[in-house]
Amino acid sequence: MVIKKFREIAINVSLVFSALVFLVILGTAGLILEDARNSVFEDMRLRAGIFSRRAGTAMFPKEDMFSLHFLVNTMVLDKVIKYGMVADNSGRIRSHSDPDKIGSTDGSREGAAARNSKVPLMQSFRGADGLAYFYFSQPVIVGSRRIGTVAVAINSETMKHRLADTTQKLLFIFLAALAAMGLLLELRSLMRREQKASALKSAMVHTVSHEFNNALTVIDAAIFMLEESEPEKNNASRSGLYRALDYERKSLKNFVKNVLNEARMESGTFKLEKKPLELRGLVAGVVSAMEELMRKKNISFSLNMAPGPGMVDADHEALALVVSNLVGNAVKYTPAGGRITVSLAAEIAGRIGFSIENSGRGIAAADLEKIKTEFFRTGEGQAAAEGFGLGLKICNDMLLLHGSSLEVKSEFGRNASFSFFLPAAAGSRLKTAGALPAGIKTHKN
Repeated sequence: MVIKKFREIAINVSLVFSALVFLVILGTAGLILEDARNSVFEDMRLRAGIFSRRAGTAMFPKEDMFSLHFLVNTMVLDKVIKYGMVADNSGRIRSHSDPDKIGSTDGSREGAAARNSKVPLMQSFRGADGLAYFYFSQPVIVGSRRIGTVAVAINSETMKHRLADTTQKLLFIFLAALAAMGLLLELRSLMRREQKASALKSAMVHTVSHEFNNALTVIDAAIFMLEESEPEKNNASRSGLYRALDYERKSLKNFVKNVLNEARMESGTFKLEKKPLELRGLVAGVVSAMEELMRKKNISFSLNMAPGPGMVDADHEALALVVSNLVGNAVKYTPAGGRITVSLAAEIAGRIGFSIENSGRGIAAADLEKIKTEFFRTGEGQAAAEGFGLGLKICNDMLLLHGSSLEVKSEFGRNASFSFFLPAAAGSRLKTAGALPAGIKTHKN
């Protein structure tokens, strides 16, 4: 549940960051394009200056028309330049990139302003084609004498060639930010749908569990009344039936608790109530409830517990469920004539350890992590007993809430071991330097 909350926070933060980046791109795109346009304008001013000096060489002391036409047509090879021209002081066009205009008089307002100016000019106007034009002119001066004017013009259409690279980069960044926002929005939508589905599932599980518990309460009461009204109290076979019914009733209750607690953890409504808990008594009580079934399966059983109560800070119901699941699984998957060992170690470095080992089919190395993080059952487990793969995942989830985790070891085909460690509560009496100190009690069926 903590991971889900962290994931949701991460997505929301990323979404806000992407939105800010998107707004920054929108805000700076105009400035970036304006800077690129100014760069083109500066380049045209430099071009006009170079054009002016070269035109002076071609026009003085004797006008060289071939050089002048070559110069003009070389200039317009640049795709950004719409046209170029050279005019004398009277406005007569000496050379032009459009041959039809050579020899005519430049009567345009821009041409007149250029001829009357002693300094370079940049003028803008709207062309007959409806496009915005930018007209760069510079006087042709030889010594102190002005002999003409040069001009190059660009328009909004030809500038696209020079601005294409900047525009494409901005578009790519814009689309990337937009795609990131779209992806994050979709992820958030999927997460919210998942949360709704989880809440619906949780509500359904609560309803089913409630009805199941009602039925178990009735069964519990019926078993009690039958036992109380039993005329032959010492009938061994009937006593065995009552014990079997009691075991199955407890198994069903544990199953309902597993399902309900998993739903609570998914929905985030599961709350721990940590209190000082006597682990020794809890373990002994769970083991005692399983003794009859172990006898029926002829399982050799050892209970090793260090002296003292072994106090830990834990939620009683949650930890009881963990221990019950682990012991119940061991009994379920241990074959007839097998062996189970339950150990409660002394406190070491402020932690008390519980472990249970059973003989049997064992667990493949590839499945060790899956059985405690997924609703997963190994092929060997399915062959050995029925179930849904709920128990171990819920055990691990419960222990994670206690700041611990389920440790699983197995020698495939021979045994499996499950253990966890919890911080000892203040005043715990299980303190020793060894893992299993002298004085451990051993019980065997």
